[in-house]
Amino acid sequence: MTIAPHILASSAVATAVTDSLPVAFLIGFFLHFIIDAIPHVDPGTFFNMPENKDKSWPIWIYIFAFTEFIIMAILMFLLFKNKPNFDIIIAGGLGGIFVDILDNNPFRIIRKYPVFKQIHWLHEKVHYDLPKGKWYWGIPAQIVFIGVSLWYLLKF
Repeated sequence: MTIAPHILASSAVATAVTDSLPVAFLIGFFLHFIIDAIPHVDPGTFFNMPENKDKSWPIWIYIFAFTEFIIMAILMFLLFKNKPNFDIIIAGGLGGIFVDILDNNPFRIIRKYPVFKQIHWLHEKVHYDLPKGKWYWGIPAQIVFIGVSLWYLLKF
């Protein structure tokens, strides 16, 4: 999934379950794998083909991700800064994207080291890769995750 559903869903679940910052972060971290198991579209949909398996991602994917992260950071601050559980919202959201930060950064060499290797293996194992030509099947899940999460976070 793109960054927005990961941040918002992880923030929503964390605020529903805990008042602890470390637990909120861990909830987001583990929820990332569950969310990625659902059919979705992300920039990797258009690049993760067998012939590209060992290639680094093109720069446009990193630009897309960085831009989405900045937009989400601004929106999270504007929408939730006055919430009493703002810290839990942020911790859950950061946990929700931490797997991608570790696994999909330009320094792919770290995937060879313990812990990073296992995170990469699990991330690849559960990640639902839609075929490039069926990318549009991944949009409904993202809309639902974003919509339900925003509703919950704004309501409570």
